[in-house]
Amino acid sequence: MNPQIRAFIEMLKATIPADTPKMWQLTPPQAREQSERFFAPFNAGGPQMAEVRDVQVFGRRALSSRLHVPRNAAARSPGLLYLHGGGFVIGSLSTHDRLARELAERLAARVLSLEYALAPEHPYPAGLDDCLDGARWLAAHAGELGMDPARLVIGGDSAGASLSAATLLRLRDEGSPPLFSAAILLYGRFTDGETESLRAWGDRELMLSRKQMKWFARAYLDGGAPRSGPYLAPVEADLRGLPPTILIVGTLDPLLSDSQLFAAALRKAGVPAELNVYEDGIHAFLQIPTFDMTRDALEKIATFVRSRFVGGDAR
Repeated sequence: MNPQIRAFIEMLKATIPADTPKMWQLTPPQAREQSERFFAPFNAGGPQMAEVRDVQVFGRRALSSRLHVPRNAAARSPGLLYLHGGGFVIGSLSTHDRLARELAERLAARVLSLEYALAPEHPYPAGLDDCLDGARWLAAHAGELGMDPARLVIGGDSAGASLSAATLLRLRDEGSPPLFSAAILLYGRFTDGETESLRAWGDRELMLSRKQMKWFARAYLDGGAPRSGPYLAPVEADLRGLPPTILIVGTLDPLLSDSQLFAAALRKAGVPAELNVYEDGIHAFLQIPTFDMTRDALEKIATFVRSRFVGGDAR
């Protein structure tokens, strides 16, 4: 096993008491608090921004967001709408603060990190509606934020990657002109049901487990809305017209097959898709800044996004 991953796993064993409740044994508020505590140390340090400020986004309701402006951003820079992960139930601007700053610096782009509605208080499709509204608002107000409207990117991790794909599909299906030049999808859930990697995962508890995924799904889908369809399982959708996409995933992730299947589906639809699979990469590894694979993945993302804007050509 990758020595950095092995050391991380040993650190978890040493610092988390064996009798600590699993996330799926907690209430959603307790799980959110646990997640905030767990990721707080990994958000320390990292790139210093020229500006960080809260921005209110308006759609069906007012949404909180955080704008990160890196020191290397031009007066008119590319822009990234970032959707945090957390199984549609946990996660926040804070849990993903450093990742947003790392992406801002490497892309030399302004990053708007969006706070969308979480389940079970707001089950599907409330969170997706917020992301759709956030995408439309950003496209309309990009210039006011210092972003070039012709160089916008959407991305997210885990649930945020799933929401990014679903947002792109809904924008297209609801008649919106293309708003984004590229997509960044980090270890997302793009299928509905069992996959090869999910079956092979068994009862392992490493950042993500089958029980935890079922707990997330119940919270997200128990609001009475349909429990399947292209916005819940984007791999089933007609993917034509989506922007070039980079996908990142690790081999120690029950969602490995999701990224592999979605990359294949995108290519079949004629969408350029770059898939990067990291040996021994765990779920959420880009939130652990000390990993060499995290730095490598960030550079691959930056190279991919820059390639979309060579010569200022956004598409």
